[in-house]
Amino acid sequence: MSEKDYAVSSVGLPQVGKVMNKPRYLITLTAGKVMQQFIAMDKPDLQLGFVLVKGVYVDGTEAEITASFSETLASAPKETILDVMFPTHRVHCIKSLVFNANKPSTLIK
Repeated sequence: MSEKDYAVSSVGLPQVGKVMNKPRYLITLTAGKVMQQFIAMDKPDLQLGFVLVKGVYVDGTEAEITASFSETLASAPKETILDVMFPTHRVHCIKSLVFNANKPSTLIK
C-alpha cells in the first residue's frame, strides 16, 4: 500500500454568524400611559415582587429595537448600563430578542 494524502473539506456545513453567549431581553414597562423600553443584557431574575436586570433604557418602537439591539448595546456608553430592580406591577412584558420562532412550512397555508 502506498501512502497518500487525503484532502478533507467542509463543503456543505452551514455558515453560522457570531453566537452570543448571553440572551438579550426587551422589557416593556408601564409608566402611567407611556411605555418605556429597556434592553436587559442578562436573563431577568425574578425576586419576590421585583425583576432584577442589568441593561440600558432605549427609545424607539419594538420593531426598531428588535432589528438593531446588538448595535445599540455595542455603542452604549458604560455609564448608561444600569443595574435596576423593577416592581413586577410595572413590567408589561418581557420578550427574548435572540429567540426567533419559525413556523414549519407544513403549518402555513
